Amino acid sequence: MEKKCFFCKKTYKLDRSDPQYMKISKNPKASYVCKSCNQSMQKDAQTSTGLNPDMIDSHDKFLR
Repeated sequence: MEKKCFFCKKTYKLDRSDPQYMKISKNPKASYVCKSCNQSMQKDAQTSTGLNPDMIDSHDKFLR
């Protein structure tokens, strides 16, 4: 399945290994965000808020 990234507008080929594959297969109209845009948004959010996800829930890192 091919899907265009919501932010960078590049087309990506999705397979079952992609974390968003199930969401897109259930709802083809759902937006897709590629890994690089996703990481960029996370870094921007961490920089602007000063929060790190590992600081919020110390037990979460054991579940990953």
